[in-house]
Amino acid sequence: MTHKPSVSIVSSVFNNRPYIGQTIQSVLNQTYEDWEWVIVDDGSTDGTGDIIRGVNDKRIRYIFQEHAASRHLAKNFNRALMMCNGDLIALIDGDDYWPHDKLQIQVESFDDPSVILSYGESYLVDHGGKKIGFVGIPEDLSSANNNPKGSALKILLVEKSCFIVNPTVMMRKNALLRIGGFLEVKGMGQDFPTWVRLALEGTFSAVPRCLGYYRKHASSTSFVQNREVAFSDEIRFLEHFLLEFRVKMAGLSLSHDRGELREHWEDMRRHIPYSSALYLLMFRCFEDARSEFRKFLTKAPSAKNNLIYSLVVLSSWLRTDLVNPVAFFKEKVKSLKKRRPYHANRLHEAQFRGDRKNHRENMDASGHSWLKR
Repeated sequence: MTHKPSVSIVSSVFNNRPYIGQTIQSVLNQTYEDWEWVIVDDGSTDGTGDIIRGVNDKRIRYIFQEHAASRHLAKNFNRALMMCNGDLIALIDGDDYWPHDKLQIQVESFDDPSVILSYGESYLVDHGGKKIGFVGIPEDLSSANNNPKGSALKILLVEKSCFIVNPTVMMRKNALLRIGGFLEVKGMGQDFPTWVRLALEGTFSAVPRCLGYYRKHASSTSFVQNREVAFSDEIRFLEHFLLEFRVKMAGLSLSHDRGELREHWEDMRRHIPYSSALYLLMFRCFEDARSEFRKFLTKAPSAKNNLIYSLVVLSSWLRTDLVNPVAFFKEKVKSLKKRRPYHANRLHEAQFRGDRKNHRENMDASGHSWLKR
């Protein structure tokens, strides 16, 4: 960017009183000061609004509305978006928080005019701020940086994995407006559908730093009960996406076999009880976790899965989660192995972009299939 970009921060909050103070402080502590913050309060009744209104900072705009429920979350974000004046859009929920240099680090990503979205690593934390998980950058640089355009779909679409965590995201406002704002998809939040759609619009910048702390809550019962429905909603969206943008994807040499994809997604459906069990373990719901993992074992019996189940059972006996910390440790080790000084990493990525551009120009016109091994 040829000028110092201004950043508009957008939030949709609802009954976040226990956490909103930490969220606010993390924004006020930013070393990059050219920002505004538009907060849409979706009908909080616990005093969340009182805390926000008590902050004396002209850069913060607070809008209260009648409760519209979580199914209208994307609509709330779009309402905030229409009030934004900045060049860049950053996201933060009312229970998440940022490191103090998040904005300062991230605006540099947009010195590259081809970049439309930037994101980074994220820690998952519990209600008290204890680290319980870690989401790193994908090892495949092509997917991580969506370079060439559409490459991130190898993970977002095929693996249905949202590696881009909400509080770490910053986007060009004009790119977001070009796709009509945050996608409003039945049964889904504003994040995953929007990242999928933006993957066809420009490259991403994966920053190898923690750029956000994402808080997980112990809403275990609703999570387990609704996961199957949510999975079906996600598949329905992806099917529609593939149909609507088939011409554009073909133009980017992105090929796929819809039959293979459906078969692959159905295979992933078997792992829903596995994900549910690990989620329940995070919040010490040991008996429910054992029950969910037993469901998974009936669908995917193996020596490895039996070993993991033994850890789940041991966790239940000891009343402490032994499974997620192992996964957390493995992710951190992978992250530390590939971490390098930030500016050196950006130079490497710039060189990589050039290599990928040359590779794409020389690609066979028939493209490639993501599911070919």
